[in-house]
Amino acid sequence: MTNPDAAAAQTPATAELPAAAEAVSAKADAAAVPAPVPAAPQDEAGLRRLDTRRAWRYLRLLAGVLAIVLLMSWLFVRADTVNIRDHQQYLTAIRQVRQADAELMVAVLTNRLGMRFDFDAVVVASDELKTAVDALEDVPSFLSARDQALLRKKVASLRQMQQIRLEDLDVFKRESSVFRNSLDSLPTAADSYLGRASLSEGLRMKSASLVSEVFAYAHKIAPDALEGLDVRLQSLREEEKQQRAHGGGDDLLDNLLLHVKTIFEHKPVLDQITHDILATSASELTEEIASLYVQAYGQTLRLARLHRVVLYVLGLLLAGMLGMIFLRLQRASRALEYAHDDLRERYDALQRAQSELALFARLFNSAREGMMITDAQQHIIAVNASFVAITGYGDEQVLGQTPKILSSGKQDEAFYRAMWADLNREGRWQGEIWNRRQNGEPYPEWLSVTVVRNELGEVVNYVGIFSDISERKSAEARIHHLAHYDALTNLPNRALLQDRLEQAILQSRRKNKQAAVIFIDLDRFKPINDSFGQEVGDELLIKVAERLQGTVREADTVARYGSDEFVVVSQDIEQSQGAAMVARKLLAALAEPYALGPHELTVTASIGVAIYPEDGETVATLLRNADVAMYGAKTGRSGMQFYSEEMNTDSVGELLLQSQLRGAIDRHELLLYYQPKVDAATGALIGAEALLRWEHPEFGLLSPGRFVPAAEESGLIVPIGEWVLRAACRQLRQWLDAGLEPVPVAVNLSVQQLLLDGLADFVGGVLMDNLLPPCLLQLELTETMLMRDAAHAARVLDRLRDMGVGVSIDDFGSGYSSLAYLNTFAVDLLKIDRSFVLDIGSGEGQGKIAAAIIALAHSMELKVLAEGVETSEQHEFLVSHGCDQIQGYLFGYPEPVDVFGQRLRPRDVLSR
Repeated sequence: MTNPDAAAAQTPATAELPAAAEAVSAKADAAAVPAPVPAAPQDEAGLRRLDTRRAWRYLRLLAGVLAIVLLMSWLFVRADTVNIRDHQQYLTAIRQVRQADAELMVAVLTNRLGMRFDFDAVVVASDELKTAVDALEDVPSFLSARDQALLRKKVASLRQMQQIRLEDLDVFKRESSVFRNSLDSLPTAADSYLGRASLSEGLRMKSASLVSEVFAYAHKIAPDALEGLDVRLQSLREEEKQQRAHGGGDDLLDNLLLHVKTIFEHKPVLDQITHDILATSASELTEEIASLYVQAYGQTLRLARLHRVVLYVLGLLLAGMLGMIFLRLQRASRALEYAHDDLRERYDALQRAQSELALFARLFNSAREGMMITDAQQHIIAVNASFVAITGYGDEQVLGQTPKILSSGKQDEAFYRAMWADLNREGRWQGEIWNRRQNGEPYPEWLSVTVVRNELGEVVNYVGIFSDISERKSAEARIHHLAHYDALTNLPNRALLQDRLEQAILQSRRKNKQAAVIFIDLDRFKPINDSFGQEVGDELLIKVAERLQGTVREADTVARYGSDEFVVVSQDIEQSQGAAMVARKLLAALAEPYALGPHELTVTASIGVAIYPEDGETVATLLRNADVAMYGAKTGRSGMQFYSEEMNTDSVGELLLQSQLRGAIDRHELLLYYQPKVDAATGALIGAEALLRWEHPEFGLLSPGRFVPAAEESGLIVPIGEWVLRAACRQLRQWLDAGLEPVPVAVNLSVQQLLLDGLADFVGGVLMDNLLPPCLLQLELTETMLMRDAAHAARVLDRLRDMGVGVSIDDFGSGYSSLAYLNTFAVDLLKIDRSFVLDIGSGEGQGKIAAAIIALAHSMELKVLAEGVETSEQHEFLVSHGCDQIQGYLFGYPEPVDVFGQRLRPRDVLSR
C-alpha cells in the first residue's frame, strides 16, 4: 500500500526527467557535429563530392539521431507506463475489502452475541464490501493482459463467495429474528406458567430448571444440544396431563414449551450459519488478490526497469554525460523505489494498526459489560459507555480518580486484602462484589480484573470488566421464594415447613421442651370453591392464612400444606394444654365471618394436634399423626383432637377397607336395597330408590357412608356407579320377566360419572342391553355436582331427556348454586333435603323452606319429592302444601330385592 506523501515526494523528481533528457540530448548533438574546418582548394567536382558526402553524413547523423531519439522516446514512454494513482487506488480498494470484511464479521458476531439488536451494521458492512469488490474489478491498465485476467478471475471468485455469504446473511437474519423472538418471549411465558396457583411444586421446579438451562444454552455459541431435552419435554407434558386429569392445568405449558422447542431447534441452525459466515471470510481471497497484484506490479516495475536500462545503454552510446546523468537518475529511481517499498510497508503496518485500534475501540465502547482501565498507580484513564450507564458516573467524574470512588462499604478490608493478594499472585481476579452507583445506590456486580505488564514484567495497567447482576440476583431470589413459599398465600410450603419443623425439633430437644404440630383442615371448602368459583376460594384461603398468622406468635411457623390444609408449628411449649389453647384460639379466629366480595361466609375448621416427643420424634411421624388426629376431629365433629394410638389403628383399618373394596364387585359382595316412593296424597307406590350396600365378610352389612368416601378417594366410585346402574336395570328386567309391574327406579350418580363424556351413551347402552323402556329409569344428581361444570351437565341432561330417562335433583336447597340455573337443566323432579323436612313442626322454621321449595318447583312445572319423612305431622304438612311424592321411614325402610318385590303387583294380562 502506497503512502500519499511518498507519491507527492516522487512527483517533482519525475517531472525533472524530460528536462534532463533534453539537456543531455542537446549536448550529444553538439558533440556529434564536428567543428568547422577550412576548405582546401579543390576542384568543383571534388567540392561537390565533399559536400555530398558531408550532406550524406549529416543526413545519416540526422537520421541516426532521429532514430535514437525515437527509440529513446519509445523506451522512455515504456519505462514510464506505471500509473502511481491507479496503483494507489487499487491498493486502497484491496484495503477497503479487508476492512469491510472485518466489519461484516464483527457485525455478525456482535448480533449473534446479543451486543447489538439490529441488522443495520450487517447490511451496511455487506454493502460496503460489495462496493469494494466492485472497485477491484477495475484492474490497472499498466499490468499485462495475463495479470489482468488472473486478477479478474480472482475478483470473480471473491464476488461468487460474497454472493454465497449474502444468502447466508439472509438466513442468519431470518433465524436470528425467530430465535430472538422466542428468547425474548421465554421469560414472560415462564413467569405466566410458573406463577399459576394450581401448578404442582414438582412441575414448577422442573419447569423452572428447564427454563434456566434453556437460557444458559441459548446464550452459549456451541453446537452441543441440551441432553435429553425431548425426554424432559415429554415428561413435563405427561405431568401436565396428569394434573389436568385432576382438574387443573391450562395451555400455558404448551406456550412455554413452544418457545423452548423453537430455541432448541433454531439455535443449532443459527450457530451453524454464523460459523459458515465466519468461515467464508474474504480475507484469504483478498490476500491472494493482494499478493497477485503485488507480484504483477513488481513484474511491471521490473519490465519498466529493463526499458530504462536499454535507454541507459543508448544514452551511453550518445554521450558519457548522458550516461552519467542516466546513472544518477537510475540511482535516484532505485532509492525512490526502496523508499517507496519502505513507505508502503510502513503504511500497511500503520493501516493494520489503525484498523485493529478502531476495532478494539468499537468493541470497547459497544461492549455490554462495563470496562475500566487504570494506570499502574490505579488512577482511572479510560472507561466505556456501559461503565457510564451502569454506574451513572460520567467520564469527567472518574478520570484521574481511583476505583475507590465506587466502593459501597459492604466488603471489609479483609476482602480487599485477599482480592489484591490473588491479583498480585495470579495476575487476575474475578468474583462477586458490591459497588455503589453515582446516586448512592449499592448494586451487585460480577467483576474481573487483569494485570497488564510490559516486557520487563512491570505493571503498567489494570483492566476491570464488570456486569450488573442485579436482575440475576432478583431472579434467584424469586426462584428461591417460589421454591419455598406458597404462591397464593405467601406462606411456607411443604419443603420449607419440613425444614422449620426439623429446626423446631432440634431446638426442643436441646431445651428439653415440647413442640406442637397443629394440622388444620377447612370444613366444606370444596363446595364453596365449586359453587362460588375458584377466585372466591382463593380469596378465602388468603384471608384464612392472614388470620392464622395474626393469631400465633412470630416465632411460630404457619405453612400451607395442601389445598385447604394448613400446618402450625408451635415450639417452646411447656405442656399439651398450651397447644390446646393455641388450637382453640385458631378455631375461634377461623370461625369469624369472611367478607368475600358480595358474599359473607362462615367457615369452620377441623384441627389435629401432635406433640413432640410423645407423638413422634421425626418430621414425617409428627405430620402424619397430626393429620390422623385432624381426621379424627372431622369425623367426631369436635373441632379439635389430640393424636392417640387408637386413631392410627382406625386409619390403618380405613386403608384395609379401601384395599378390600377393590375386589368387592368381583366377589359379588355389593348388593342393592330399594326404598319405596309413594304418592303424597294416596300413599300408593309410585317408585323406588336403589341404595347400595356392601356385604363385608368381616364387618357385616355396610352402608354407603362407611365405604363410599374411600371409593371416591381411590377412584373406584366410577366402576361401582356403573355396577349399580347395571344391577338396577337388570333387576327391572327380571321383574318384567316375572310378570310383575315394576315402578321407576332412581339411581344416584357420582360427580365423576357426570363428568365423563360418554355417560349418556353408557346409559343408553345399559337400557338397550336389558330391553328396558327409558321411563323406568331415573337418575339423581346433587346441585353441587351440576355446578361443577354447568355447561357439560346441561348437555348431558338434554341427551338423557331426549332418551326418555327421568332426572331429579337430590338434596335440593343444601347447595350453593343459583336458582337461575334450574331453567337451563333438563330435570323433572326436585328432592327436598331431609334437613328442611325435619324443620317441620320444630317450633321455629315450621317448614317454611320446604313450602317455598314446593311453590318454586310447581311454578317451574317440576314435581317435588320430600325425603326423610318420619312423622304424620310432616306428611300432613307436605300434603297440605301440594308436595307430589314422599320418601321416608314413615312409608318404608330400604328393603332387600325379594322383600321389595312383594310390593309390586302383577301386570294386567291385557297389558302384556
